[in-house]
Amino acid sequence: MRLLNPYGPKKKGVDLIGAANQMKTWVRGALALSEDSVVTISEVNCRDPGCPDVETAILVMIPGLPTRMIRIARPLAEAQFADLMAAME
Repeated sequence: MRLLNPYGPKKKGVDLIGAANQMKTWVRGALALSEDSVVTISEVNCRDPGCPDVETAILVMIPGLPTRMIRIARPLAEAQFADLMAAME
């Protein structure tokens, strides 16, 4: 498994920083998170059978609670709000 850094080299025509910030805004709103909660967004290459080539991994860290992982089975630049909501069900 290899993590893709949204602040690393840019893919042509893809704004990963903007996409990550938009996803964080959606996550914070959907979960009504306080300012002391932390949300991280990563693209992950997966080589396991049945796993998409690239998926979006979201970690939600709320003080005093276990870290929650939300996985969206598509690259960050393609992920939509509906994908997030489906992944949280």
